[in-house]
Amino acid sequence: MPRIVPVSDFRADIKSVSQFTDEGEVVVLTQNGRPKWAMVDYDTWNAAASAQERSFSQAIRETEQSEATGNLTLLSAKEARAALKARRTS
Repeated sequence: MPRIVPVSDFRADIKSVSQFTDEGEVVVLTQNGRPKWAMVDYDTWNAAASAQERSFSQAIRETEQSEATGNLTLLSAKEARAALKARRTS
């Protein structure tokens, strides 16, 4: 569960708030009572961003392989809507 901190508290005592990210927690900074920013440890963020990039690259490779082997099926907008509707009802 992320730690919720008003941005005014963060400004007043950056060190005490940043210790939570050092411990691996996510800190959500709020402004006017609403979530505005999320703080995480840089290494945690970098690992998540790298994993997301690898996942995206893998999806592209799989799509290109499907296209190269002729296993990629393109649908018209009408066919796509019908397929989505069928999935929702099953």
